[in-house]
Amino acid sequence: MLIKNGRVHDGLGSVSVQDLRIGDGIIQALGEGLTAVEGEEVLDASGLHILPGFIQAVSNWGVNGSMTEIRPSSEDNNEKSNPITPELDAFYAFNGRAATAQQLGAFGLTACGVAPADTNLFGGRIAAFAVDGVNPYKLCLKRGAAMMASVSGGIKDVYGSREQAPQTRMWIFTNFSLQLKLADEYTEDSGDAETEDGAAQETAAADGEAEKAADNTKKDEKLRALKEVTEGRLPLFVACDSAAAVGHVRAILAQYPKARLVLVNGFGLTGDEDWIVENRIPVIVRTASNPLDKAAMKLDWKAIARLDEKGAPVALSGTCTNTFGAREDLLWNAAEMMRVLHDSERVLSMITSTPARLLGIDEQTGSIRKGLRADIVLWSDNPLTTWQAHVVRTFMGGRTIYREGDEMRCM
Repeated sequence: MLIKNGRVHDGLGSVSVQDLRIGDGIIQALGEGLTAVEGEEVLDASGLHILPGFIQAVSNWGVNGSMTEIRPSSEDNNEKSNPITPELDAFYAFNGRAATAQQLGAFGLTACGVAPADTNLFGGRIAAFAVDGVNPYKLCLKRGAAMMASVSGGIKDVYGSREQAPQTRMWIFTNFSLQLKLADEYTEDSGDAETEDGAAQETAAADGEAEKAADNTKKDEKLRALKEVTEGRLPLFVACDSAAAVGHVRAILAQYPKARLVLVNGFGLTGDEDWIVENRIPVIVRTASNPLDKAAMKLDWKAIARLDEKGAPVALSGTCTNTFGAREDLLWNAAEMMRVLHDSERVLSMITSTPARLLGIDEQTGSIRKGLRADIVLWSDNPLTTWQAHVVRTFMGGRTIYREGDEMRCM
């Protein structure tokens, strides 16, 4: 397909009227005056705005289906048997049928980071998915995109009601520190316990050391997973519900200079956190579905805008609860940011290229560039400047997943 004369917003700050060629699911060419080749469909996008597909960095889309879906309200990303489960992988929670039923493409979304819920101290790995299809192996853009952690009070609500730890902030931050320390010190010497002739093993058995040698070969999957965090191989997304929580997380992670912290929620930030700016700590802003959520009331959009203006990477996400969220949440949050930032291209990057970079999928999607997936949305107008804008057509990997006039279903 050749899309002609659209106003292209590339998600990286540039806007211009260009032509765009899609082939084999990717953007093959971008520029002015492109001519159609034989057999190529031509779509005149004059007057339309072409944006990258939106990306929700932290979500539970594709986990909870509708009440008529095969796994309604499954909460399969919410493991509440143990507060420390870093070895888990949210990839296995994803249900392609649910994602397709939720019709995210009709609201401009083409990818999401499926994350463990906020109810565990270390919940497991985040996986990034495209949003329309059935097979999770084909829809997955990246497994192990980040480690999800939470130091919010929601952990106490889950386990404290059962008379189990954690019941206090004391437990949460002590174990946040302890688990990272144990992981940083963890080593695997699986070959050291074996010898060539077995004589040393017999000697060890004689003096009671055989059992100790065997224990040294056991792999601790929890610590192995967290060691990826302390060594900087896996970003650590930490959901915080207050400025105090952010401060504790900062102090603890300062012991691991290779660790890559990403703050989730933004609650309690003032915009004067120079350490966030100096270290370019990303902030993913979420909102609560419950307007009476006390933690979410600490979200100051002006503070987030100040951090962005100073150079801190900011991404916007949807709601922070593991329930059905409105499909417009991401765009609503972008509208809140527009009220204080007044720069649609910068806000657009917060829901496209920045979340793509945080999830490690920016060389696949998140902006409109030659060679990337054709995850693009044609809008009647710029949705960040007018509520009159509506989706005309959504492409995910070059495939149309929604066009204006398609039947809309309630979730």
